[in-house]
Amino acid sequence: GLEGSGITAERIARLRNAAEFTIFTPGSNAGQPVNVLNFFDTPHADWDDHEESLRERIAGIVSALLGLVGIQADPLQSPEHILLSRIIEHVWRAEQHLDLPTLIRLLQNPPFNQVGVFELDAFYPEKNRTGLARSLNNLIAAPGFETWQQGTPLEATTLMRAGNGKPRASVFYLAHLNDAQRMFFATLFFEAMRDWLRVQSGTTDLRALIYFDEVFGYFPPYPVNPPSKTPLLALIKQGRAAGLGVVLSTQNPADLDYKGLTNAGTWAVGTLRAERDKARVMEGLAGAISEAGASMDQRTVDQAL
Repeated sequence: GLEGSGITAERIARLRNAAEFTIFTPGSNAGQPVNVLNFFDTPHADWDDHEESLRERIAGIVSALLGLVGIQADPLQSPEHILLSRIIEHVWRAEQHLDLPTLIRLLQNPPFNQVGVFELDAFYPEKNRTGLARSLNNLIAAPGFETWQQGTPLEATTLMRAGNGKPRASVFYLAHLNDAQRMFFATLFFEAMRDWLRVQSGTTDLRALIYFDEVFGYFPPYPVNPPSKTPLLALIKQGRAAGLGVVLSTQNPADLDYKGLTNAGTWAVGTLRAERDKARVMEGLAGAISEAGASMDQRTVDQAL
């Protein structure tokens, strides 16, 4: 049926010859596995020059990890989030090796005695630390978890270009994962792309494209704030300047943070099955047009929709 849209066999052959297609299956050997746990290891970056970006990366790692054990943590208020972030920063600043087993051991016996002005046990008692460490340990003890540390590293340039120099179309299949595992992988993937974004020079050309199908739950309206939302919003807001495009797809307009999507340059609106859906699209379009300094003729757009 593709030829009816002008996509001929010759055109597909040109695409196949120009790019390498890889199906990645995080947490499974069904396709190409992805080593996501290498993302925990100490990056080669100077803290004096990259302190803000390194702390953003730590916040993303900790949010993803806590989400995997069912803890929705506020980076500024949650003692679990603050303690894990402090431990990772301590290890990274010392330029020591870090992996998940090491992090679990350090959680039980942190390499410092004070957090802020509080003694460690007053801030987050040993009993609580042991409970959190046990939850994280259950992850790595579960059958099949070793697959998360096998295969292609979660690193943007590797995912964008194959070893032979060809551009790579990386397809991530997540249907075999549960909701927490999908959120864990998506958050770390967005953080990896954010790392790539920070070192790119400005350009008006498209260097890479992220297409996310069924974005429900990953970019919800305020006040819901899952771990994936902050790095994805950063990619949407900052990607254009570095040549990164982001395409988000969903079946329900209520799934999306319209305040965040005022940064989207193109909106493709398909079938709207309910008045509520149409109202959400109208609200979002009005916000986007207002952000651009223009005004919208509500009646005309309403009739068009």
